Amino acid sequence: MDETRGTTPAQSVTFIVTLQEHYLGRVQEVTEGLEAAGLTIDKVLGTLGQVVGHGDDSGRARMAGVLGVESVVAERRFGIAPPDSGIQ
Repeated sequence: MDETRGTTPAQSVTFIVTLQEHYLGRVQEVTEGLEAAGLTIDKVLGTLGQVVGHGDDSGRARMAGVLGVESVVAERRFGIAPPDSGIQ
C-alpha cells in the first residue's frame, strides 16, 4: 500500500540567500547553517555574498534565522513569447 497516497509532497523552491555584509568572509560557516536548516546548495556566489539553493518552502523561516543571513527570497522566473508569435 502506498503510504504517501492522499498527501501532497512539499514543493521544492529555488531560493536566493543574501548574506550580511560582515559575514562575507565566513561564507562556509553560513552555508553549513543553511544546509542544516534544509537548503540544498546549488551555487555559492561568494563575491556577491549570495547562495543559491533549493528546499521546501516551509523551511524559509528556518533559513532566514541562520546567523549571517540577510534575506531569503524565492527565485522568480519569467518568459517571453518567441519573436514570431502573435500579439499577446
